Amino acid sequence: MNILSLGEKIKKLRKEKNMTLKELAGDRITAAQISHIERDKSHTSYELLEYLSERLDVSIDYLLETKEMQSKKITDNLILQSEIYIKRDALDEAEKEIEEIIKICEEYDLSENYGKCNYLLGDIYLKRKDSGKANFYFEKALFHFIKNDDKKRIFQCYMNIANIYFEDKFYQVALTNYYFAKEILDEINVDDPDTYKELYSKISKCYIRMNDTEKALEFIEKIGNIDNEYSPAQEVEMLVLKAKKLLAEANYVESKEYFAKALKIIEKEENKDKLAQVYLTVGSIYGEMGDNEKFLEYSEKVYDIKKNDSDEYMMDSLFNIIKSYIDSNEFELAKKYSKLALAAAIKSKNKYNEFRALKYYCDIYKYKGETDISIEYLIKCIEIVSKLGDDKTLANLYIELGQLYSGVSKEKELECYQKGVSIFKKLEII
Repeated sequence: MNILSLGEKIKKLRKEKNMTLKELAGDRITAAQISHIERDKSHTSYELLEYLSERLDVSIDYLLETKEMQSKKITDNLILQSEIYIKRDALDEAEKEIEEIIKICEEYDLSENYGKCNYLLGDIYLKRKDSGKANFYFEKALFHFIKNDDKKRIFQCYMNIANIYFEDKFYQVALTNYYFAKEILDEINVDDPDTYKELYSKISKCYIRMNDTEKALEFIEKIGNIDNEYSPAQEVEMLVLKAKKLLAEANYVESKEYFAKALKIIEKEENKDKLAQVYLTVGSIYGEMGDNEKFLEYSEKVYDIKKNDSDEYMMDSLFNIIKSYIDSNEFELAKKYSKLALAAAIKSKNKYNEFRALKYYCDIYKYKGETDISIEYLIKCIEIVSKLGDDKTLANLYIELGQLYSGVSKEKELECYQKGVSIFKKLEII
């Protein structure tokens, strides 16, 4: 593990063989010359190195190996050991090992291995579900991989960074990094259909989340063009995207036909997430058509299959159910499901969903004519949204609060309107 100079290596080997300076020198040179070499005070000729390698029973390559070469070899081996630790989920041991490797990399300016270490730290924090730190280390790794023009690892960094932003719902930033990854992949010019299919799928999902159906469909079709076939999941996505496109064009009949085809595939695959996604979208079609009964039916189907998962599909289904009951003036049922939504949001510590649940409470009491209670809930909504940094929603809430105060307090009404308008001006909306 020690990184030694030429002189340090010769001295170490001589002592291991219990040789004196004079014995090592033999008839070739003097003991004093050996002493100077061991203290790195004098240079040696290649012929002398051959002589010393024979006397010390080592290869001349070993003696010629510089500190930089040794440090590279040592850190290569330690990085491999760290990768094994990570595969075994021994994350603390891996991190401790990597910290030691980084010290060597910094001392000997091993930029490539420094990048690898940061990449591994990114992996560790991904496993620990700390996306912030994982992203920090992938960004650091990316800098060194770009410096060393390591395109394969540059691609991997962009993919990991994009995946983190996608999971954190920063879809535009994720999309930018997926496109960076695509540029690198095109440069590498690898014949790897599966990698391209995975990348196109990720890009498509970004566009889906950003409600850009046309671009999402474009990349789903690119997947099919690679080998002229789709996986069931990809075929479902394509059908759903086509259905959404038709829905946006108010072509409800054809839209429902595409959703029906997607449902047939999903029900065979038994994929709860995909089934929930399509049920929610089919429900939205009926909602657009004003068929509240069908809107409620499909929302309840989603809740039935996702109520034990407590994910966004379950939350969306609850909010749809609440909306449906409010629209049909069944306020007690709306309150029942609002209570379930609020409890789920608090349990998952999702402040945005907590706001959505409280907002429905506000709406319920507003429609019932109980203005004071509605105001209380709307104030709670404003407290949450002001911390989330969603200024546009906050402005709208202040305007709505002003409307609620219109029959209660003119002073409060004016104050709320002023706050809402002030935020809209700041956003340059008005």
